[in-house]
Amino acid sequence: VNLDLTKHLTPLGYHFAPDPSSQQVCTIGGNVGNNSGGPHCLAYGVTNAHILAIEVVLADSEIVTLGGLDAEPSGYDLRGVFIGGEGMLGITTKVAVRITPNPPSVRTLLLSFDTPRDAAATVSAVIAAGIVPAAMEVMDQGITIAVENYVNVGYPRDAGAVLLAEVDGLPDGVDIDAQRISDIGRQHGATDVRQAASDEERMLLWKGRKTAFGAVAQIAPNYYLHDTVVPRSKLADTLEEVYRIADEHDLAVVNVFHAGDGNLHPLLLFNGQEPGIYDRVHAAGAKIVEASLAAGGVLS
Repeated sequence: VNLDLTKHLTPLGYHFAPDPSSQQVCTIGGNVGNNSGGPHCLAYGVTNAHILAIEVVLADSEIVTLGGLDAEPSGYDLRGVFIGGEGMLGITTKVAVRITPNPPSVRTLLLSFDTPRDAAATVSAVIAAGIVPAAMEVMDQGITIAVENYVNVGYPRDAGAVLLAEVDGLPDGVDIDAQRISDIGRQHGATDVRQAASDEERMLLWKGRKTAFGAVAQIAPNYYLHDTVVPRSKLADTLEEVYRIADEHDLAVVNVFHAGDGNLHPLLLFNGQEPGIYDRVHAAGAKIVEASLAAGGVLS
């Protein structure tokens, strides 16, 4: 399991950088199959950047090793082709991962906003200022309340959206970047800025973010998750279009997303026992995909 690997490595001064939201249950093999990302892929890259070699059983039962441990193999990058193949190209039996040194210093900020648009605008402004945080995650009010009810981490229930921003590196540098992010947030309407005072508080804030999908069960028994990427400059407009589409189809929607790289995760909430509900859900889902593509985005 992904998180088990990082827990094993952390006391040794290392970690496995890809950290999907499903980190507590997803496996390294599954990460390879899906080329998984996660909150910290903003700075560190997705799974493909952290796999050195894989042993694979091909469809004709031949066992091959793709990639290598010592140096970049010559020829085509078949390792890279296989990662993200979702099992269509063969079965992964062994994985050699690249481990990442733990940063010497980390600062984690929780910024509160009246609207998701203000949070999205802050994300764009931070990147435009030349800052590349380790992670920037946004949750709207609906999912923030659900998470807070679920794990009680101290998220503000009255905020229209929250932005979880993390910077890491040398102590002086992270202090400067954390202050700059705080200032940019306030310039874009942040009503409160809080910095985690300890590693325990920092991990609790991240636990809240990474249990968001499970927390949805408090709101509705079913959800339909989407996963698209739009240009950061179009985040705010696309979010408002997602809310409009949900209203148009008489559906509830909550948004939790990797804001730093424009990766949206709208969750359409519904009760699968309601007659005709799946037609409305699928229709709204198709509209959300179309809106993302129209904004210059892609399916992720």
